[in-house]
Amino acid sequence: MKKTTSKLLAKAQSLVTTVTGTDIPKTTRQEVMKDVRAIYRKIKEIEPDIYKILNDDDNHKTTK
Repeated sequence: MKKTTSKLLAKAQSLVTTVTGTDIPKTTRQEVMKDVRAIYRKIKEIEPDIYKILNDDDNHKTTK
């Protein structure tokens, strides 16, 4: 895995962690998850195989 991908994954995980609490407004969570999806799209350009693994995991999607 490339360093850039690792940094992007760490940033995405950090963002997700900040909005996992129960006191987070839904709109704030949705905005952060949009940012996470944007990070995942960058990863898709760099390493499509890693993106495929992420895409199989529904945690970054806001379809709930």
